[in-house]
Amino acid sequence: MKMILVGGFLGSGKTTFIRSLAGYLVKRELQRVVILENEVGEIGIDNQYLAMDGFQVRELTAGCICCTLLGELTLAVNEIGEQFKPDWLVVEATGIARPDKIRGTLARYGKGIEASITIVLVDAGRWLELSSVMPDLLFGQVGAADRVLINKIDEAEKDNLPVILKSLKETNNAAPVFFVNAFAGLDDNLLRELCSNV
Repeated sequence: MKMILVGGFLGSGKTTFIRSLAGYLVKRELQRVVILENEVGEIGIDNQYLAMDGFQVRELTAGCICCTLLGELTLAVNEIGEQFKPDWLVVEATGIARPDKIRGTLARYGKGIEASITIVLVDAGRWLELSSVMPDLLFGQVGAADRVLINKIDEAEKDNLPVILKSLKETNNAAPVFFVNAFAGLDDNLLRELCSNV
C-alpha cells in the first residue's frame, strides 16, 4: 500500500483536505482507501465527519501518534495492511505532531508500505502569527513535507501570501507549494499531481 501522511497545525484544514483526497482516490481512481485518524480526546469529530462520506476510518485517541502512540500506530498500520489491503493509507496526524518522527517510525517498523509522502497544510490566515509564536513546531512540520498546501487563501490578506511562500521556501525549498482553498473544493488535476510519483 502507498501512504500519504497529512500534517499541519490545528485548524489548518487537514480533515477537509483528506475528504477531497480520499473522495478523488475512491471515485476517480477506483482505489481502496483507509483513513487512520489521530484524535487527541475521546470523541472523534473528524472521524464522524469522514465516516459520513462512507470512508473506512480507524482512530487512535489516546494521545499524539508522534509522541505516545508510535507503537500503537505501527500496530494499527500493520493490521490495516493485513486486514483491508488498501491501495492507499491516509494518516492524519494531530496538529501538534512532527511528521518526520511518524514517517521515520513507519519506515522502520511498518509492514506493507511500498512508498509514502508527507503533505503539510498551512493556514494562510494565521500562519504569520502562529509561526512567530511556535516556530519550532510549525517550521518543523513544513521541513518534513514533500508537498505543502497553503490553505484558506481566501482568509489571508493578499500581501501576506508572498511573505508566507518565502518563509516556507526558506524552510523547505524542495517541496512544491500549492495555494488552495480546500473548503471550496480541490481540482482533480491538483489531487492527481499531489498523488503522483508516490
